[in-house]
Amino acid sequence: MAKKKKGIVKKIFLGILGVFVLAVAVLGLKIWKMSSDRNKYMGHGFKYMNGYSTTDFTGYHVYDGEKLVTLDHEASLRIENEADMPILDGAEACYPVYSALAKAVYKDIDKIEADYHTRAEEYWNARGKGDNYEMMTVYLCNGKYVSFTNTVQAYYRLINKEADLVIAARPSANQKAEAADKLEQIITVPIGREAFIFFVEEDNPIDNLTSEQIRQIYHGDITNWKQLGGKNENIVAFQRPEDSGSQVMMKWFMGDVSLKEPKKIEYIGGMGDIISKVAEYNNEKGAIGYTFKYFLTGLNQEQHVKILSVDGIEPTAESIKNGSYPATVNLVCAYLVSNQKETVRQMVDFMLSDDGQYIIEKTGYAALANREVVPFIENEIPDFTAQIYQSEDNRWKLTIYRQKTDTVIAELSDGSNFCRGNLYYYPENGNDPPYMLDSFAGYYDIGFRYDAENDTYVKEGSWGNVRIDPPRDKTVFRRIS
Repeated sequence: MAKKKKGIVKKIFLGILGVFVLAVAVLGLKIWKMSSDRNKYMGHGFKYMNGYSTTDFTGYHVYDGEKLVTLDHEASLRIENEADMPILDGAEACYPVYSALAKAVYKDIDKIEADYHTRAEEYWNARGKGDNYEMMTVYLCNGKYVSFTNTVQAYYRLINKEADLVIAARPSANQKAEAADKLEQIITVPIGREAFIFFVEEDNPIDNLTSEQIRQIYHGDITNWKQLGGKNENIVAFQRPEDSGSQVMMKWFMGDVSLKEPKKIEYIGGMGDIISKVAEYNNEKGAIGYTFKYFLTGLNQEQHVKILSVDGIEPTAESIKNGSYPATVNLVCAYLVSNQKETVRQMVDFMLSDDGQYIIEKTGYAALANREVVPFIENEIPDFTAQIYQSEDNRWKLTIYRQKTDTVIAELSDGSNFCRGNLYYYPENGNDPPYMLDSFAGYYDIGFRYDAENDTYVKEGSWGNVRIDPPRDKTVFRRIS
């Protein structure tokens, strides 16, 4: 009997051990696959621009710009004062364009940015991730006035007034909605022409696809190259991350046809969590991808691929400029309606000038065939009612926007200083002011106390990395409308 019990216990133990070993094996296989997929589908992995870039931009910065297009004469616009220089940001493929534009227009920008960059790196190396917001921003964005954080982050910075001009594709629906939520309107102005291209592995016998065939591939109706007269291979249709410039353009290209679920990868993040993201293009059998032509050819982003013609038309310089290539799109410059900096409009005008168009075209884009362009308002803003308060010294204006919902937005402005954010109400708590203007960018709070009897707001302190020169404490704001 004892032997029998021991045998049963042994079997149970071995069974549990077997299950444990199997679970460990399955987990190990999953971790191995995640690691393999990460190496395969995470892009080029350059450690430039704090991880934002997949491109080695050495030679394209204003301070080491030997690869930048230059003019053989002084530019038609010259911005002398550092404080007047609009902060530029944009798409990865556009960095060489706006870096060259700044180099031509901003006086001594190479020395200015080199100095900021050196000091930022010294600060970073000495203290790690410290609390100096300005130095961290310069370091993370690799430039104070000529910065780069890619399309997604650039529009975020534009909406939050951390950048003045964004050079990229048009904003996504999400980016326009975010701007509307913050009472901002984005204006875009075409400054050049570009081809949105589709590419495959170089030994794929397919050289041309119709627009309809591409839509059928990315909708999921065509799944094998054999259906198009090619090899008997499954089509691996890569997409791009949501809100990126190329994904916005792909949705434009698809029209009313929906995109199928993109290929994704999972990997273990820095905190041990499982992160899912859209897989970057990998030149495997049956692959097809899309991007902007300059990104592929000017920056040499992919090797051993070929660009397809669309509807029988190749994306040549001429077909892009005259618009005969079916997927020709505008390169745009975006800014906010609320941005009153005079040099912002001057820079837009310069991009449309002979000098600006020369730089854009020589960089690798097509110049505009017609420069009589009309600025386009990308988004409307919701219906808010405004209550305006003026400081007793008449310097500051405090505007309280109340939406039909509970959303309340406050805006502080004196012409040169400006901030806008959510105005939160907290019940009276000791000496803390009950109203807090919380910057949209999340870097500071400004406190106010409301006097209902006199319909006034009183400023009572600021917290965090305040990036403006706010009103003095005890400043009284009286209702004027």
